[in-house]
Amino acid sequence: MKRSICLLTSLLLTSGICRAAAWTGELTVASAFTEGKSDFVVLYTSDGSSYTAGCSVNNWIFTADTETRRNRAYATIMAALVSGQKIKLWVTDSCAAWQYHEATSVMLVK
Repeated sequence: MKRSICLLTSLLLTSGICRAAAWTGELTVASAFTEGKSDFVVLYTSDGSSYTAGCSVNNWIFTADTETRRNRAYATIMAALVSGQKIKLWVTDSCAAWQYHEATSVMLVK
């Protein structure tokens, strides 16, 4: 019985269900911009992988519920780009526009 529980737990922890939303590994910002009409914060990174099935590797759209949050995130992303500091992104379980990963939070890491 213990072995079955361990196996089931292991399967759940490594399944896509448990990776629904989480921080990425450390990423290097290669470029970033705000897209025309939508005002999306779009960024390209290196060091990443595919966090959600069907999304493009190292391609991100940062979405925020307010303009203030979006502006703070863009400033953080630009600081990382200029300084060479790494970031982590909170990735959701869905792709955004253009099959880019959707991120809703950004963290500078040393």
